[in-house]
Amino acid sequence: MKPIFRSLIKTALFLAMGHVFVLTAFTQEKLAGPWLLKPGDTRMIIRWELDQQGAPVVEYGKDTVRTRTATLVLRGTKHDAFLYQATLAGLKPGKTYYYRLVRPVRERWHTFRTWAKDQDKFSFVAMGDSRSNPAIFSRIMKETGNVHPDLIISMGDLVERGDRYDEWHRYYFSVVGDLVASIPLVSTLGDHETGGDNGELFRYFLREEEPVDKQWFSFDYGDAHFISLDFRHPEDTEMIRWFKADIQAARKKWNFVFMHRPAYNLGGHRSQWGIDIWPDLFQKYGVDIVFAGHSHLYERFYPVRPEGASDGSAVTYITTGGAGAGLYESVSNGSVVAFSRSINHFIDIKIDRDDLKMVTIDMEGNVLDRFEIIKKNSEKKFSGKVISRELLNTVTGLNAAVARSLDAIPLRYHPASYDMDLSSCSRQDIPFSVRIAKGSAETYIMEPYHDTLKAGSAIKVKLKIFRKKDVTVSPWGELEPELRLMMIYEYSGKTDTITGGAIHYWPPQEE
Repeated sequence: MKPIFRSLIKTALFLAMGHVFVLTAFTQEKLAGPWLLKPGDTRMIIRWELDQQGAPVVEYGKDTVRTRTATLVLRGTKHDAFLYQATLAGLKPGKTYYYRLVRPVRERWHTFRTWAKDQDKFSFVAMGDSRSNPAIFSRIMKETGNVHPDLIISMGDLVERGDRYDEWHRYYFSVVGDLVASIPLVSTLGDHETGGDNGELFRYFLREEEPVDKQWFSFDYGDAHFISLDFRHPEDTEMIRWFKADIQAARKKWNFVFMHRPAYNLGGHRSQWGIDIWPDLFQKYGVDIVFAGHSHLYERFYPVRPEGASDGSAVTYITTGGAGAGLYESVSNGSVVAFSRSINHFIDIKIDRDDLKMVTIDMEGNVLDRFEIIKKNSEKKFSGKVISRELLNTVTGLNAAVARSLDAIPLRYHPASYDMDLSSCSRQDIPFSVRIAKGSAETYIMEPYHDTLKAGSAIKVKLKIFRKKDVTVSPWGELEPELRLMMIYEYSGKTDTITGGAIHYWPPQEE
């Protein structure tokens, strides 16, 4: 039933002089909210969704006695519902405020806190990909409330289909509830928000006035600057120019980027978003941590900096995609990955002046991972080793090479060809070998391949894969039993292994 029909309709019928008189009274009802749009030091934006148009009023103040009122402004209407916004301005920095809707309904009191201009002690939570499983997302939000953050940032994919109005209520508003009435949740755009309407409903509910096809933005909280990038435009010169100007103007101690698709990601989708452009920019302009989602797992890389650069310029890349969507497999790699696990989780970050402490927490409240950054005299020190970007780029390429698809099914007497393009960004030679992974060796046969990837070089490798047992193929190209390859390589005198993802069969496209 549409929201307009949820209204109470009182009809009285009077018979007089042979006429029928119909008197109807309407009562507005709240459908969603309140939710805080973004943090502020002297203002706060709050939204509600109502089932009818009217003149709703909010009451607010630093206590519940001496209050002021403000009339909400209609932001728009969709699906017979009306989105209202209150912009509370002239607030005092670093203060707690009470507020409630008093018309059309009288709510209970909610609170929010403005941040202080000189605030150097605060906390925030990072999470991503909560879509499609409200039960898990509810548990994540409950544990988030238990750590009492000042702010929540999301990597997007809040719903399964962003163009479906009912999913915003089912997967998002029904779960976040009162928590976002007191703690701002700021989300970047995910790819599940773009299907069908190019991100219009996402912007309608959660953003301000960015063009629907250019949803990048930034904001401050205390001594930190947060930048959200639009994953759809990794090579967009306009977004690159905006990023440079924005971060240079920020002049905050801490700089954080949050976006949907990761620049570095070994597990899950194995994303390499903007890898030829953005890591240079993040390092050059002093970004401390880059948060991303998309792959439904947790993955933290060691801090990364170019060979020869100081450790103080290193950037930490984290994939946090475990807030509800179905989990993907993780990849362990001691050369570049500090911690990785396929698990539902969120990240709690606490900043105290020059010290950042981060813990990753599962939905039972258990700590999975810890990490610390200390800034002193324009330098950064990390709780753990720092790696070169050249190594990470090379390992990323090796990982992608053993996770491609086949265009033919391996047969007993006729092999499927598997082609690999390998390139090195490192200044070191990298001896390596490729073979069938242990779990796949009972079904598939391949002659192990050995070679050395010379520093700064590129090579092409062609492998021949046979099968010795029956294999089935699903409509989605999944081979059963699974086929996986394993790469063993040597770097700086240490040997490490990459086991690739399950290889799928994708026949050539007909022209």
